[in-house]
Amino acid sequence: MNKNRLIAFGAAIAAFLMASAAGAQQERDVIEMIRTQINTDRQAVVAMNLTLSETQSEGFWPVYREYHGERDELMDTRVRLLTEFRDNYMGMTAEQAKQILEDALKLEEKLVKLKQKYRSKFEKVLAPRATLRYYQIENKLDTIINFELASVVPLRQ
Repeated sequence: MNKNRLIAFGAAIAAFLMASAAGAQQERDVIEMIRTQINTDRQAVVAMNLTLSETQSEGFWPVYREYHGERDELMDTRVRLLTEFRDNYMGMTAEQAKQILEDALKLEEKLVKLKQKYRSKFEKVLAPRATLRYYQIENKLDTIINFELASVVPLRQ
């Protein structure tokens, strides 16, 4: 994977997570702008690291966009959870903590189910080895995001 592209990707994630709380609408605008950049970078990283024939490319990218459309809805939940955690970090009640954890675990389940759902769709347009490679690329990108999250989201005291 292109190291410079991954560093830029990680920097965009960090900016996403540090979006100013100056105003709710301003924060949503910043988050949307950064999310657009992250999705553009993500697609570029996938394109650079997944060698596709013309036929595979014609079949792959529509499925990719469909998958990421559904995934983006789940990422909205992730942003909401992170924002809720940030907003309640200092005075979080036990009930809020329970709910955030429960919602986070449900989100993880939904992400796994989404990956399982799209596996067969990707395998219809890619060979199994290329599908595996695609999922590896996605996993590496998600790992970068999770690393950035871990570095900027404080541990609950």
